[in-house]
Amino acid sequence: MIWIDVGTPKYAMFFSKMIPELQARGQKVFVTTRYAPHYTEAKEILELNGIEHTVLGEYGGSTLLDKFQARIFRQKEFLDIFRQIGVPKVLICGAVVDSVHVAFGIGIPVVNIYDTPAVTYPGDIESPKNITPVTRLTLPYSKLFFYPYIMPRSMFENLALNDEQIIPYDFVDVCLWMKDIKAEEKNDFRKRYGIDNGKMTVMVREEEYKAHYVSEKLPLLYSIIPRLKAEMDVNVVIMPRYESEYLERDFGDIATVLKEKLKPEEFYPFIDLFIGGGGTMNLESVYYGVPTISTRSIWLYHDQYLIQNGIMHWTNSEDEALELSKKLIGKKMDNRKYFCRGECNFSMIIDKIEEIIKK
Repeated sequence: MIWIDVGTPKYAMFFSKMIPELQARGQKVFVTTRYAPHYTEAKEILELNGIEHTVLGEYGGSTLLDKFQARIFRQKEFLDIFRQIGVPKVLICGAVVDSVHVAFGIGIPVVNIYDTPAVTYPGDIESPKNITPVTRLTLPYSKLFFYPYIMPRSMFENLALNDEQIIPYDFVDVCLWMKDIKAEEKNDFRKRYGIDNGKMTVMVREEEYKAHYVSEKLPLLYSIIPRLKAEMDVNVVIMPRYESEYLERDFGDIATVLKEKLKPEEFYPFIDLFIGGGGTMNLESVYYGVPTISTRSIWLYHDQYLIQNGIMHWTNSEDEALELSKKLIGKKMDNRKYFCRGECNFSMIIDKIEEIIKK
């Protein structure tokens, strides 16, 4: 039995593509995720993709004390369920501290697939060198560690891994679930929400302000929303990160606040500009060719890569964000060549995981 622990929405998308391939090879898969009233997206994505899963534990919140308490509770739940169903042969996850420590502690080989090991701050043109706490707490426990080819191998030095344990793959993760998306009228989310399709549409995505690597919740994304509506006369759509009630209260009369998780094919083909405070959706948007403005308070390597190649813009200025919005809206591009240098599939990764299982 292969154990896959899904800790974030991004890895819910990633593993929703990987799990059917594992099952097609005859592998039995046990999928776990976490859930909380204001941390629902990982579970919702698994459900949207028809992936059977077990909810164990919840997202700990914004403080270190809350996160650590939730981690201990969740680890106890892992141990309890493995006493019932047996111990898995391998763990695969996106560097989830809870599951990695349990697996290592009870002798389960750990396979980490991860693309955000370090952060830097906007304006630093060097590759990120500030290794995150999650990276330090997970990657050194890896039997194998896989990462996208665009990231420099030097980022993974000093993680107590041998060269043969650190393996690049030939694509940036989002191409797995974005490569086959086409504009089909039946998927248009604007119809469901009663949005005027005669106007251009701007989607705004909040930053993951509760994440361990984000130090503060910046106001830029929220202050730009009224100006987009007033100065550009566009549809403004807000995709919440956690809670949605305050967004509805503050912006419900000028913007559409999404109430549910949408599949990528339901909105990317039908938006004309994306303003994002996060990482994965910025990548998805750029991949699909939607003009994309990042307002992120920190940069991960992907941010550096997109900005240096001129396919994403970044700003921390309200006026500049508005100026860029007016300049870029509707000007779609073909950026796919930046996201893959070979095959965009799991064959190599699964082959190496199966070698571990057979030992």
